[in-house]
Amino acid sequence: MRIMKLVAVAAAAATTTFASATIIDNGQFGTNIGSVGGASGSDIYAQSFVAPADNVLVQYGMWLAFGGSDAPLVSIDLWADDGFGHADENNILISGTQHQGNLDDLTRIDTFTNYALTPGNTYWVVINGLHDQVSSGSYSSTWDGGINTIPDGIMEWSNDLGVSWSGITGGDWGVYIETAVPAPGALALLGLAGLTRRRRR
Repeated sequence: MRIMKLVAVAAAAATTTFASATIIDNGQFGTNIGSVGGASGSDIYAQSFVAPADNVLVQYGMWLAFGGSDAPLVSIDLWADDGFGHADENNILISGTQHQGNLDDLTRIDTFTNYALTPGNTYWVVINGLHDQVSSGSYSSTWDGGINTIPDGIMEWSNDLGVSWSGITGGDWGVYIETAVPAPGALALLGLAGLTRRRRR
């Protein structure tokens, strides 16, 4: 009987749900920025954000459009900050969803995860074009036109593999970022599962 209870509690704990708490979604500005990826586009488009207290990153994405008949391979990554206010190409925290192919419309490419952020630290959502420096096509994306829609965030890009960076004083790239905390019931369930395991020992 105890074994059956333990299995039931552990199974319920494994299906932990999260209560969404913070969502940044500023990609409703249309296809209004230039090329990224391939032989002629920028190598990296990076948007920073400061991790909130609800620190489990569950989903993030950036928008792509076009690409052409020879669209390059890119990925939507999460990078650490290099300590100098730039994305760190040598510290890729999540190698995210890859895309290669033409997109007729502006499309958000999402990466789903369950990554614990450190509240107050700076992170970067990145369109990573370093995978493909050969293809002749390139993508377009979106930015907020200088509105500064992401608190404490900045937008940058690099045309030389991250050696140097360019940016705009005002404005942010279009990104989707969703962070969460475990739902209260899920936290209680996880605690119960741990207590059950201890009692069995």
